[in-house]
Amino acid sequence: MPFRHGILSYTRSAVVSGAPPQLIDKAVLAKLKKNCIRPDGCGNGVPTTSGWIAGRHVLDLDFSYDSNCFSSAMLASVRTDSVGVPPALRRGYRALAEDELRGHSMGDRPLSRAERMEAKERAEQREMQEIGEGRWRKISERPVLWDLEARVVLSPVDAEAAFNQLKTLFAETFDCHLERQAAGRRAVAETEVMGLKRDLQELKLDAFVSPPAAVATDEEGAPRRIGEHPEPAWAAGDPLDFMGNVFLLWLWWKCDAAEGLIEVGAGSAESKEVAIVAERMVDLECAWGVTGAVTLRGDAPTRSPEAARALQSGKMPRRIGLTLAAEGQVWRCTLQGDRLSISGLALPKPEHAPHSIREVIEERITSAILFDRTLGGLYQTFLRERLAPSWTAIRSSMSAWIGERAKGRVMASVSISR
Repeated sequence: MPFRHGILSYTRSAVVSGAPPQLIDKAVLAKLKKNCIRPDGCGNGVPTTSGWIAGRHVLDLDFSYDSNCFSSAMLASVRTDSVGVPPALRRGYRALAEDELRGHSMGDRPLSRAERMEAKERAEQREMQEIGEGRWRKISERPVLWDLEARVVLSPVDAEAAFNQLKTLFAETFDCHLERQAAGRRAVAETEVMGLKRDLQELKLDAFVSPPAAVATDEEGAPRRIGEHPEPAWAAGDPLDFMGNVFLLWLWWKCDAAEGLIEVGAGSAESKEVAIVAERMVDLECAWGVTGAVTLRGDAPTRSPEAARALQSGKMPRRIGLTLAAEGQVWRCTLQGDRLSISGLALPKPEHAPHSIREVIEERITSAILFDRTLGGLYQTFLRERLAPSWTAIRSSMSAWIGERAKGRVMASVSISR
């Protein structure tokens, strides 16, 4: 439902194989209906079931053009039902069944093996009856926005289990394969289009400052060697996910060094200028795994002395609050670097009062897709710079910027103390 109203959060997936439809027609709506949620499939040994719903609410199975088709995008939701009687209650049901078999006059006599089995069966029958009545059922809904033109799916499926449910349902419904597009995987996909994929091989995380002087230890507390290039633990899923953290640092640097103005698609007919501001929050963590993590909140946390010291000590941004402006629209969000996941995305309010609910949803979907493409354009621009011969000079400039910030903050604090 959040794509229809409210604040958005999503991760990005790409359709990497199959023959996706070019538009939402009756055949697509029929496939959604065929693979809709079937709540009665949950229980009887099946703890979880998933299926499509039209998306206005969790009981909405009215798949139609008005509900699910918006220009070149499909909007629907995945509903997941799971059942599970609380363990403490299951033990209670079994204890009550055992008491019934003992009888009121039998005290606490030990039960025979056959009686214990019967008590277990009675408890399970009670559980199944209550599940059949709709008790102990947990229902969750995750909206899905499919940008057919870009072959991109936006949905809040950050957890592995949730993504696997969406991936399986997508394959069963449309015979298409979904792939997560975190920072590393997206870098591979984008550079393949640019013809720069080979340049990603053997790429390592840039060291913008000297390694921390603190002694590093392994999981058992033994000293370990700190390498020239940091190897962040958060990029263990994909060794190139660190590209997202360098992207956040690059955006931060652009905000200070280039007044937050970045040209996207330079030299093409779709060239545009994007204005960015880093604000509200920033989470940083040591890429070498030595100096820990820090979380900063406030009006301008990226300009604080704590942020300057964190960068100088070898920390890299993990999440950062951003405001983006492009093509007459302004968005506010929080961006996580390694996953390239979006949270707290506030869409701009319409300039004119809409004439219908559908018009409201259409404007929101258009804005959400434009935001995602704008953010993608920024990432493409970063990748071109990162893989260009000029990156050595850019990295030196970023390192100097970090040093100047730390030095400037120290000087400012000294002058104030005087």
